[in-house]
Amino acid sequence: MKLAPIVLFVYNRPDHTLKTLQALQRNTLAAQSTLHIFADGPKENASAELLNKINTVRNIISAEKWCNEVVLHEFSTNKGLYRSIREGVTEILEQYGRVIVMEDDLQTSSAFLTYMNQALNFYADRKSVFSITGYNYPNSKMSIPTDYQYDTYVSLRNGSWGWATWIDRWNQIDWDVKSYETIKNTPSIKEALNRMGDDEFEMLQMQQDGILNIWSIQFTIAHFINHAVAIIPCQSYVDNIGLDGTGENCGVQSSLQHSQLN
Repeated sequence: MKLAPIVLFVYNRPDHTLKTLQALQRNTLAAQSTLHIFADGPKENASAELLNKINTVRNIISAEKWCNEVVLHEFSTNKGLYRSIREGVTEILEQYGRVIVMEDDLQTSSAFLTYMNQALNFYADRKSVFSITGYNYPNSKMSIPTDYQYDTYVSLRNGSWGWATWIDRWNQIDWDVKSYETIKNTPSIKEALNRMGDDEFEMLQMQQDGILNIWSIQFTIAHFINHAVAIIPCQSYVDNIGLDGTGENCGVQSSLQHSQLN
């Protein structure tokens, strides 16, 4: 099986980063995989406490051989999540053509890499599939029908908590979202977008107004305008352990966490 490189983005959360790497190391295919870790730098006028956390994270990522090969990309200044992911994912995709993407607060099942790589291979020639996601909602949020016979399902909405894609899909992202005015001023298109989730247009609007500095909504719009889908597992391979108020973009949302993974 052709194995995709893993990209992990880290910043200033040493406890989360360590748990993420330890879980990744326990994956069945970790010993055969290449891991690229992108470590963002401090913001201007960062406090001594923040600098200490950033340095602790860098000590952690270099402490062990978390996968077969670990390549460190450490930055002296702060890029922010948007630039980090856009530039980092693009760099690795241009080298390898496919990628598995993680952030520093994702605790994975030992089967996560197996699932992601199998899905990347299986759906590679199915051009309407733009992404693979390792996370699914808990049953309390969205239950799968008991008579559903498959391991995965198709979603209009892509996920950003442990995901993967290919370069030909990634290259179809319009980072400026030139379709925004059309979406905004056409009620039927706006309604269609919100079939992906009733917060989608709101997120797009906040991104366009400069309130949110995010990358994921642009990938979502690429799915939308290309009539593409994401593949989601029925049982999650990922638990987001960062829903505790420590992240840049997520608050406390314990209802989205898992007690058991696939």
